[in-house]
Amino acid sequence: MHKLLSIVIIIGMLIGQTATVFADQHLKDLELNIEVIGREEGLSNLSVSSIVQDKYGFMWFATQGGLNYYDGRDMKIFRNDPFEEDGLVHNLIQTMYYDEEKHELWLGTYQGISRYLIAENRFINYSVEKNNLSNPVVIAITKDLNGDMWFGTMNGLNRLIPETSQFEHFDVAGEVVRSLLIDSLGRLLVGTYEGLQLFDYENKMLEKIPLELPSPYVMIVKEFDEGILSLGLWDGGVIEVKSDFSSMNIKSYEDNRIYSLMKSSDGKLWVGSWGGGLFTDLTDGSKQHHMSDGKKGSLTHNVVYSMYEDQSGIVWIGTNGGGINKINPRKRNFVILTNNTEDSDSLSQGKINKVHEDDEGNLWIAVYNNGIHRYNPQNSELIKYSADFDGEFQLPDNQVNEFFELGNDMYIGTNSGLGKYNKEANRFDLAAEFTRGRLIYAIEKINDNELWLGTYNKGLYIYNIKENSYKSISSSDALNPVADNLIYDIYKDSKERIWIATNNGLNLKEAGTEQFKLFRKAEGNYKGLASNAIRSIYEDSKGRIWISMVGGGVSYYVEEDASFVSYTEKDGMPSNVVTGVAEDDNGSIWCSTENGIAIIQPESREIFHLTPDDGIGGWEFSTGVIKNSKSSLIFGGVHGITMIPSDYFLDESVKPKVYITGVNLFQEPIDTSHQFYNDEVLHFSANDSYLEFTVASLDYDTPLETRFSYKLEGFDKDWVKAGSRNYIAYSNLPAGSYELIVVAETARNLISDPVSVRIVIAQAWYRTSYAYIGYVLLTVLFVLGLIKLREGNLLHEKYSELSIVNDKLEDANAKLEELSTTDSLTKLYNRRYFDMMFADHLKLSIRGQTDLALIMLDIDDFKLVNDKFGHVAGDHLLSKVADVLSSRMERSTDFVARYGGDEFIAVFYDTRPEFIETFASSIADEIRQIRVTSNTTNQVMNITVSMGAVCKVPSFDTTLESFVNLADSALYQSKSKGKDCITVVKNDQEQVGL
Repeated sequence: MHKLLSIVIIIGMLIGQTATVFADQHLKDLELNIEVIGREEGLSNLSVSSIVQDKYGFMWFATQGGLNYYDGRDMKIFRNDPFEEDGLVHNLIQTMYYDEEKHELWLGTYQGISRYLIAENRFINYSVEKNNLSNPVVIAITKDLNGDMWFGTMNGLNRLIPETSQFEHFDVAGEVVRSLLIDSLGRLLVGTYEGLQLFDYENKMLEKIPLELPSPYVMIVKEFDEGILSLGLWDGGVIEVKSDFSSMNIKSYEDNRIYSLMKSSDGKLWVGSWGGGLFTDLTDGSKQHHMSDGKKGSLTHNVVYSMYEDQSGIVWIGTNGGGINKINPRKRNFVILTNNTEDSDSLSQGKINKVHEDDEGNLWIAVYNNGIHRYNPQNSELIKYSADFDGEFQLPDNQVNEFFELGNDMYIGTNSGLGKYNKEANRFDLAAEFTRGRLIYAIEKINDNELWLGTYNKGLYIYNIKENSYKSISSSDALNPVADNLIYDIYKDSKERIWIATNNGLNLKEAGTEQFKLFRKAEGNYKGLASNAIRSIYEDSKGRIWISMVGGGVSYYVEEDASFVSYTEKDGMPSNVVTGVAEDDNGSIWCSTENGIAIIQPESREIFHLTPDDGIGGWEFSTGVIKNSKSSLIFGGVHGITMIPSDYFLDESVKPKVYITGVNLFQEPIDTSHQFYNDEVLHFSANDSYLEFTVASLDYDTPLETRFSYKLEGFDKDWVKAGSRNYIAYSNLPAGSYELIVVAETARNLISDPVSVRIVIAQAWYRTSYAYIGYVLLTVLFVLGLIKLREGNLLHEKYSELSIVNDKLEDANAKLEELSTTDSLTKLYNRRYFDMMFADHLKLSIRGQTDLALIMLDIDDFKLVNDKFGHVAGDHLLSKVADVLSSRMERSTDFVARYGGDEFIAVFYDTRPEFIETFASSIADEIRQIRVTSNTTNQVMNITVSMGAVCKVPSFDTTLESFVNLADSALYQSKSKGKDCITVVKNDQEQVGL
């Protein structure tokens, strides 16, 4: 039976599929925002048996097709080479153990064990034949308190004897060892096909623990909480056992074939099954079930092979055929209602004007020009109210702008006046005849009898409900005008003050006064309002009044001096158009904008952004933002309704870790054993003229949106903003000592600590002080010799000889100057020459107000050329492209340079944009004729390039860096549009040519 089960499991692992499907009707399903890491991301195999994160933050994935090393962007793969003995012993890895103390990995494969010394980049292998391992299939690995390594195989338990590199065997009842654990008591627990067993160190034998388990097949043993063991059983569910084995608790699931277990930092128990998907036990006792249904965002495979939670709280799920499912707690799907064009009962299409929660927990949603929807979150019932209905569910108008509850009455502001809910008839009727035809934007209760109504272009109405009378105030009133007749919001604060938000300023009526105080924007006054277009007013728990504006971001009012503290795009806001404000239970201020959601920490002034990648559903949000009775934040936008719960995880203290992961000299690594080069000192000779650096920011949240900045101290005057590009190149650095400093900024605006590497470029021997002393001595000896031999010659002859010496020195200096400005491979000018000459061109263009053009060209898939055809072919390709470019430089004022790596840059003075487009297209056509071929495999590769060009008359404040950045951004646009593309910027307006 044991052998049969082993065969069944192994076949299932190798095939990576299961025919079992379970329908989960009883458990509430939580929509996970799953990101998939598969073959397209570089994963070597879609069956992922084990996942760990090393102490520096890098991720390691053990698969059935080799070992994978991941930094959030790039995947490095270690695979078995059958003709090499010092690499990975076998590609099918069953388990992996990370020894943090020694910074090394132990890999259990189907052909023995590989020990990978990460810092040395080398493997040490152990096998049945050479090291007396009991079986080649290694399933479990652990390290005990004595530092001994233990290995579970298909045939017993093994301990590695360090002195001899041989293994000591221990028989196991059931033969197969599935799991090993050193518990909090220091005991070695062994999960086998005949239950849970305990290793007796004194007698060197295993003892079976007498537990009446529902299944004898213990697939996994964990201790998440001290004193409680968690056992995952094949066809037996999860068993929680006390450490003294006195009692146990059985947890059952829709699929009890448990294969992996994990408890995350938030207290959730994650249960992976062999075909039934993923189960989650929440801290409130409820369960969730996640299965693969083939839809985007769902689990990619129902066999959950492995699980791991990294240092930032991201959960990594390794499946047996669906790759890795990355579950980011900051990227859940928070959209609860959206329009479905195929479902007439779904939320109507259109942006959300307002959202309101009533005393019963119902959400009232005003949809632009589509009436009101009432949503019951308990049963997901959605009821629609419309002006198109007659009787029940009727509205005065389909354009609803505001909700307001006064006691048991609900009022609405519509484009046809003030409406009031008739609960008995379940409809809305016109509440005040005088408002008929008026666009009501704002409603506020001033006292038990009085409502203030803000209108579109008709000013303010003060409505006495009891007397059914009103009076109006407009901007044209002589004694006490409002700022503008277009009123967006009215708010009565905790100090009995009344605030009125208009389209042309802010009004404040102090308690006990009748006059309106006016606030308007004043140019240059940074303590005043940033815009006159006020959208909403909000009071936080500390009594601060927040003002959201169109064009001015958001501000709060400072009582002491009647000033404002502003937050705009310059301060880190995603947009200056802020439509709504709310506060969470932690005191953070949430702002809805037209470019996502901003979260402000008022005390530190830190601002975080949420984008659609974070599960919020869209970019553009309206004034419909509230905090509901459960402290969840609800936002309305173009996409529908987003609800972010009160337990939303926002770790504002975790900075990304940055590493300088690679250093290349002439595009070849200087050392393959280094994991990274932070804080190292690297020495190079004077001839080492082309250096490349790769950097990694270990932000697994949104890695492709991380932005890098760097500066080479001693060379760069200012910081270079590289955007998302994670490589840096320098050529022909002068002799000296430099420090390359790199920082990273995440999509959430978290900035890393700077990291650096020191670079020392040696002086050329002919430029050393000793060489110059030698030159002087030789010259003196030469002159003295001439004087000695030709004492009788005329003074004219002496001067003639000295002139010859000076001419030779000038020639030598000219050659040295040429070497310092020329790229040795392509014979083009280098970046140093470009920086010098382009600065002069820029000054001339600014002075003469003439057009200046810059083309930045990058060879598409150049790395693929090096990988497939070798670096010689790559160098040959660079020379060919250089020949094409240099042959087209017809004017002495124009030149082309190698900018770095496979990038070239061409400069044209006094050139029209039409010529640049024609020139770029012809260059692209000519380069497309280039072919790269292999002499051994007959492979042929067509070559294309992407170009970014800018042609304009520079302004007086244009800098070299800003001009180059325009071309670099255009090049990035060409790359993002599919490569083999030309993007031209004319006077800051982008145009694309083919």
